[in-house]
Amino acid sequence: MKLLVVGQRTEVTEELHDFITRRLHFALGRFAPEVERVTARIGDVNGPRGGMDKRCRLEVKLRGLGNVLGEACADDFEAAVAFAAERLERGVARALERRSHKKRRPGVSMAGPRESAENGQRPNKKKPDAPAVEPEEA
Repeated sequence: MKLLVVGQRTEVTEELHDFITRRLHFALGRFAPEVERVTARIGDVNGPRGGMDKRCRLEVKLRGLGNVLGEACADDFEAAVAFAAERLERGVARALERRSHKKRRPGVSMAGPRESAENGQRPNKKKPDAPAVEPEEA
């Protein structure tokens, strides 16, 4: 699992990078074979004014599927990362569950058995045989 941490209008400290790495391994460890890469973008939305403005956006690229996102805002970066990782974990689990439900056995139809087609045409339904009419002799 490749991890890229990007700071947007903020500096990513070594402690924060380690926290993000540990939190993502905890949240996504069971999905590790399916995860190609994780991108974490953290930033301070409105600068030094304060408030719930620390944002974390996590993006996971899954093998054979698209991207799954998890995003959260909080008072500090650690809380935002923790909330986003929880959301991301649920999203990845849901995406992988959907993929497993979409896989069906080949050749099995939910509508029941079908008649085989020959030469790409629909089979003709046979009508019951009418009684044979013998020509009358005159």
